[in-house]
Amino acid sequence: MLPDIDVVTRDDLMRLITKYRLRPIKRLSQHFVVDPTVIRDIVKHVPGGSRVLEVGTGIGVLTYYLARVASQVITIEIDGRLVRIAERVLSGLGNVSVIQGDALRIPWPNTDVLISNVPYSITSPLIIRIIKERIPMALLTIQREVADRLVSGPGSDNYGRLSIITQCNYSVNVLSTYPPDSFYPSPEVYSTLVMMTRREPCYSDIRILESVTNLLFRHRNRILRWVLNKYLGPEAVNTIINVGIDVNTRIRQLGINELIRIADLLGQFINDTNNH
Repeated sequence: MLPDIDVVTRDDLMRLITKYRLRPIKRLSQHFVVDPTVIRDIVKHVPGGSRVLEVGTGIGVLTYYLARVASQVITIEIDGRLVRIAERVLSGLGNVSVIQGDALRIPWPNTDVLISNVPYSITSPLIIRIIKERIPMALLTIQREVADRLVSGPGSDNYGRLSIITQCNYSVNVLSTYPPDSFYPSPEVYSTLVMMTRREPCYSDIRILESVTNLLFRHRNRILRWVLNKYLGPEAVNTIINVGIDVNTRIRQLGINELIRIADLLGQFINDTNNH
């Protein structure tokens, strides 16, 4: 049994890692939380009695504290070694289910909140799946630079496909940022806790929005006319001109409302291109 969340220390968490002689697997981007502040920051934002889905169980430390506030925690871990350790750490907790599997591939249960200390290698695919699954709320610890992308606006160096698709479907709040030594082993970057709260989508078909932004942001510093001519031809350019959108705007300067209008108009052209 772990100490109460208010009194658990870094030494407590490091001792647990030492006890199980953990050797993190680099290709799985494994970094374990050893700063209790990170755990407390996450848990305090979890509504009491909620159903929680956790991606990346690790050795079950965060899971343990989530189970104290949630009605149910279903936690997914790809690494069988960690599953076995987590089952020992979490033994005796009747409201926790540990599943071994790839969280990007297996079905997700209905949930109120998704929580993850996200393995950096799956950050973007996980966020896209959260959006497609319409998860009501997500608390994610991610690379600071990815957090910057989620909240960036037009013209910013960090503005891109992930900014647009996320902001179209979720309100994003940056909660806290943590130094590398908050995790073991320490990553080379700072990490940021963000809260994503679902809102009414600004565009109904995420697949079209994905396709259009994927095409346009291949050349984010080019003007719209150049990209459309290159991939879709002059008819697509004329279609955009006819509704009053300035085709001399650089891709990275297009706002979400403009991109939604463009997606509406280009959906057919992109479908035609994909069918050839």
